[in-house]
Amino acid sequence: MKNILYTIAIVWVGLLSGCEKFTEIEPKGRNLLSTASDLDLLLNDSYSGFSVVRTGALTSGIYNVNLALLKKEPIKTFNYATIFWDASIDRAALRPSCNIYEPIYSVIGKICNPVIARADAARGDRLLIDRYKAEAYVLRAWFHYLAVNIFAKAYNPATAATDGGVVYALETDLVSEPSKKYTVAEVYELILKDLDNAFKLNALLDQGVNQQRVGKSFAYAVQARVLLSMRKFDQALVAARASLAINSQLDDHNNMLVDYPVTGVSPNPKGWARLRLTSKEDLFITPSVMYLTWFSPELMAQFDPNSVLYNYMPTQVNIPFTADYGNSIFGMPGEKAVWSLVGAIQSEVSGAGLTSVDMRLAEAECLMRNNDLGGAKQKLEDIRKMRIITSRYTASPASSRAELFALLKQLSRSENFNTFKDMIDLKRWNTEPEFAANLRRTILGDTYTLTPQSPLWIFPFPQNATSFNTNLTQNY
Repeated sequence: MKNILYTIAIVWVGLLSGCEKFTEIEPKGRNLLSTASDLDLLLNDSYSGFSVVRTGALTSGIYNVNLALLKKEPIKTFNYATIFWDASIDRAALRPSCNIYEPIYSVIGKICNPVIARADAARGDRLLIDRYKAEAYVLRAWFHYLAVNIFAKAYNPATAATDGGVVYALETDLVSEPSKKYTVAEVYELILKDLDNAFKLNALLDQGVNQQRVGKSFAYAVQARVLLSMRKFDQALVAARASLAINSQLDDHNNMLVDYPVTGVSPNPKGWARLRLTSKEDLFITPSVMYLTWFSPELMAQFDPNSVLYNYMPTQVNIPFTADYGNSIFGMPGEKAVWSLVGAIQSEVSGAGLTSVDMRLAEAECLMRNNDLGGAKQKLEDIRKMRIITSRYTASPASSRAELFALLKQLSRSENFNTFKDMIDLKRWNTEPEFAANLRRTILGDTYTLTPQSPLWIFPFPQNATSFNTNLTQNY
């Protein structure tokens, strides 16, 4: 059944495949999605399209790329433009398809819209059906939030009404007509409308039945992130605290050190691991891998040097791997290569999801924006106490607004260094002169700069979308 629905999802990538309405997907003689259990099964997705955070190459970790060969390639590729921050390259011409755009709209097209379209007519327990419909509304809101923040400008109250946005794929859209491209402001309005529709159903559990299902904690968290991006800080604070009232868990990184088995080494060295689907912080998770990745020295400098992560990241430095992965994988002898999949160890983060820590960071930012500097610092220290090696913890001396923002940014980047949120937060801060900053990255002796104004912050729509939907003009 999911294969059938996946083909329907291609509509949202821009292809035209028929003249029926999206909801008319029943093969003759067969009834799909007609019961509560059908909707439930459809929502049980593994989100495998997000196992690697493809925006990471722009702002954080570079996954499984030989940088020495990439740097010397005579014909420049999309990877080269993204990693070496070369805005002169026509990225759209190098993007026949997109491993970010397609997974996002696949979730919207093959999960969210079919559930929303079929829920009212489905047979079964009405409370369950309403819950599944509410889950689908929240997921649709969240994945459109990711889409607009990756493929369009960050929300700016002064320009959002005219800035080009993305398609907002609805269950009522026609297959036979190119989908409308909305402005950034319109996309945000539709996101908030979907969230409002979800809350009106009054059917969500406080937390999802598992970490890959939607509950109120995640719904409020999505609302908080959206309002934070819109600079509606008072409302964002209310939403963040509503989420935290349900789940305010904090993992102690000191308790997340595991033995990494290394042949010929005894005792086994210790390394940090976020074992799969074990974190109580996750409000909604798309498990994303933590291996075969190189993090630049400039990014590592964003980590507190006394943090567990900085000292126990499973790299060549603290785990004596038998091979020089910096050289064999990235073409850079001796460089730190993260390798956190060893034997039974499978360390993952929520690449396209949200955590209770995200809500603590949102709460702290809202307090800082409202000049409650003492309150903001306390929220940040609550996180730091669980991230710093216990014997080394001391409170930060940060006290001014600028110092507290620097501390917030440090925590945000070190928490979300392997997620979509890293790019999204940097991008939204770049819309404000007070917080805008260049990024720098040194690769093989050369230093590159990504400015706040660079068009590279906006990923191009792929050709398999723009070729079939002329409304999808590029946003940079």
